[in-house]
Amino acid sequence: MIRPLLWLPLAALCASPALGQDASLEKRAQKLHAMSGGTYCEPVEGGYVPEDAYMAWDLTYKPSWSEDAEEETVTVIRIFCGAGAYNIQHSYYINRSYEGLTPLSFATPSFETKYAEPDNSDSDLESLTVTGFGSTAILVNSEFDPESGTITSNSYWRGIGDASSSGTWVFKEGEFNLVKYDIDASYDGEINPETVVDYTYP
Repeated sequence: MIRPLLWLPLAALCASPALGQDASLEKRAQKLHAMSGGTYCEPVEGGYVPEDAYMAWDLTYKPSWSEDAEEETVTVIRIFCGAGAYNIQHSYYINRSYEGLTPLSFATPSFETKYAEPDNSDSDLESLTVTGFGSTAILVNSEFDPESGTITSNSYWRGIGDASSSGTWVFKEGEFNLVKYDIDASYDGEINPETVVDYTYP
């Protein structure tokens, strides 16, 4: 488990739906999504598209770098990317006053697994080791809670859900920070994840 010595509290945060944002922002976001999503996110003719394929929320917060800092408002955008039998993928974007509209990427741990029988993940899991950190632009089965500024994801490695990886990212100072990550690498028919990253309170 990875745990820091200190955890800084979230800045005061309030949220409101941005469903009434002018159409130009949605058009720009969809255009950016088409360019940055690559072939993986290209729409399939006649394919599944959920009703909430495009969602947007306004987040207002007060930066902590100065007592005199003015409140800032950003728009967080989630766009449908694709779906399989039991996983739905989304990409996220953020619109800031100065930087404009940009894609979001999310920190994720890299890891190695060792099973009792090499190349047989159905055998007993002997070890799970975090080897570093990377990032991803696509989250699986993700949800966004604008009240807490929290994005969660839960990626099923197979349909029964006994093997998976899940993360939690919290909005702080205009960014989404990884605070918790769980991995269940054992294909044993049970849901028993191991927390490998924990930046939350004990």
